[in-house]
Amino acid sequence: MFGEDAIAQQLAEARSQLDVVRQTQQDHQVPPVTAEAADGRIKITLGANGRVDRIEFTEVRVLKEGTEYLEEELRTLVNTALDARAETLAADTAAPDLEALGEAVAKIQDQGLAQMRAMSTQISAVMKKLQGGA
Repeated sequence: MFGEDAIAQQLAEARSQLDVVRQTQQDHQVPPVTAEAADGRIKITLGANGRVDRIEFTEVRVLKEGTEYLEEELRTLVNTALDARAETLAADTAAPDLEALGEAVAKIQDQGLAQMRAMSTQISAVMKKLQGGA
């Protein structure tokens, strides 16, 4: 039978693996990325989460260049920032094996449910005996 100590041990191992995943994510958090376009007149900053934090027009005159020019520069700017962020993410650190972690948690859950069923069956048998049944 799957004992309480074994469940506690597996839960401790799963928690430990989750702590490793959390620490790995914290240790490898991507710093904000800034890129420039239009000769430095437009800047963009991507936050640690990869979303746009800020778009800045360092010279307002750039707005007078026309929509086609701005569209092209903004497209280039965003792509440059995304490429720079991708380079930062491409570090050679191994990603945690989330699938194995998920399988371990599922195994613990399945075993815990089996243990609860066995306990329930035993309690039912005791209750039957106490009530004068078999």
